[in-house]
Amino acid sequence: MEKNYPRRLFLGRSLLVATGLICVPTGAIAKELGSNSAPFKGYTPYTDVKTDLRTSFLGKEVSVSGKIYDATGKTTITNALIEVWHLSPEKQVYKHRGKMFTDDDGSYQFITDWPNRELGKQHRIYFKVSKNKNIVFTELIFNDFGAHITDKHWEQNQQLAENLRFPKFSTFLNKSTIDFNISINQ
Repeated sequence: MEKNYPRRLFLGRSLLVATGLICVPTGAIAKELGSNSAPFKGYTPYTDVKTDLRTSFLGKEVSVSGKIYDATGKTTITNALIEVWHLSPEKQVYKHRGKMFTDDDGSYQFITDWPNRELGKQHRIYFKVSKNKNIVFTELIFNDFGAHITDKHWEQNQQLAENLRFPKFSTFLNKSTIDFNISINQ
């Protein structure tokens, strides 16, 4: 019996091309949507409510909580949608994603692994907060010694009292805790 390599080669390559045609456009669409809908890298909408983003219970972790305030900075907002994402530990991919809603007191909370960081930047967690048609994007920056806000976050949250505007940071053993408040126009 004669071996028919050209036919096998043709079928194998056809399968690769067909797979590529199916996969490439959907990846390009997802990349396009992510880049156009958020000012930060790595955003894609997350469908499930998820507040525990940890993949390991032995490594460094950070617990973030806070409140979402209205445009006056005095009244909390209930049922606001909060989406968070960050670089996965020791990787340059955004696999850590979460979604939650504020409670009756306007509070939110989640726990996650300590994020990786881009070269030349500090660790950061990105936020998208929305209520009705109002949307705010911001980021929380931190390291082993404290948590910080960007100048854009500072400008967007001028209405918050100073004790609410700046994040509070504490750490014990491998767990850091950050209190981070955000205001949104409603």
